[in-house]
Amino acid sequence: MEFVKMTEFFFKNWAEFFFFVLMIVGFIVSIFAPSAFISYIVIFLSGFIGGRLLYDRKQKLQFPYYIIIAGFLVGYVIGVYYGSRQVVIILFILGVLLSYHLHNKEIIRDVLY
Repeated sequence: MEFVKMTEFFFKNWAEFFFFVLMIVGFIVSIFAPSAFISYIVIFLSGFIGGRLLYDRKQKLQFPYYIIIAGFLVGYVIGVYYGSRQVVIILFILGVLLSYHLHNKEIIRDVLY
């Protein structure tokens, strides 16, 4: 009976669950970045992955994925030690936008398509 309640809770709140999980992952990843330059590269590439995810979901349910991606960014910004938090946010957004645009123009393609 408890298992059914837990699965029902998970299926209703999966976006919040993954927001929290990726927030922790983002925090841990940012803690292990040894310099500002590495931090900036990691967050830009993470934004690139986020842009690819949003492109993949462009005709489907999107809002939960914005929440999940924001979770990673929040965790990363909280944990960034080297570098500017504003630069981290800007690079992440630039990575998302660049990746989305390159996928949309089919300059970058997924192997499965």
